Amino acid sequence: MSDQRLPPNVSALATKLRSVPGGLTKSEATIAQWLILNEATLGLETGASIATKTGVSEITVSRFLKRAGYKGLQGLKEDLQAALVHAHVSPSDRYFHLLDSEIGAILKRDADAVLALAHEVEKPAWTQAIDAISAADEVFVTGFQTIRGIAEDFTRRLAIVRGSVRFLSPHDDGLVEWIPSFRRGNETRCLVLIDMAPFAREALPIVQTARSLGMEVVVVTDELNTWAIAETPFVFHVTTKVDAFLDSTGPMTTLMNVIIHEVAGRNPEKARKRIKDWPPIMRGLALY
Repeated sequence: MSDQRLPPNVSALATKLRSVPGGLTKSEATIAQWLILNEATLGLETGASIATKTGVSEITVSRFLKRAGYKGLQGLKEDLQAALVHAHVSPSDRYFHLLDSEIGAILKRDADAVLALAHEVEKPAWTQAIDAISAADEVFVTGFQTIRGIAEDFTRRLAIVRGSVRFLSPHDDGLVEWIPSFRRGNETRCLVLIDMAPFAREALPIVQTARSLGMEVVVVTDELNTWAIAETPFVFHVTTKVDAFLDSTGPMTTLMNVIIHEVAGRNPEKARKRIKDWPPIMRGLALY
């Protein structure tokens, strides 16, 4: 009955896990966050799979669930099932039909991860983050190691629909781009940081430096990231673990595309004009 008094988009599971007496250890906070972000597909998980996806031991998962008041993972599943029955929601309505193959199962989980992005874009902070990216006089984008490619692609694509977008490579330039400008002293700046486990060591200090310089910071990261929310309200989580050989970057790329679409939608006429003015500039290169 208390579910009726919960704020929008806050499930009973989230409320229960976030109010465990005595607070949460770092490992428990990671498990709790992963369970909350993947509530819709917990019926497909085992203790071992949750342990693998959160980077902790299976016994740690079991102990945390018991401390949270559940009789193990099965008890958690029964509790969620009872909530579905009470809400008159059929589990068959929440899942796609799994193809009878390993690849089919991976595709299903990747599709679920993409659909789960709906929860992220429904957050109140989403609109504010898009406004920050759209309104900034200059936008910086950064990402590291294997994620750098996604960050560079996002930079180029965002620059098609709005001006003054730059990829930030701290190791190459030493953040020289952030030296205060006397010519543009009143301009607003925004940083978009893309990161996923194993998290880059420089990510946190770069975010903290940007905030100290008055920038808004938007972080797109995976479900295991627990540090970013302490630095900026604009944190959006993406599921990357779909039991493939490597973590999936597909859902993260999808979210970056949605951000570009939303930013363009803030000023569609300017975005359309930029797209129209772009081909003549490239024509002399004979690229197409």
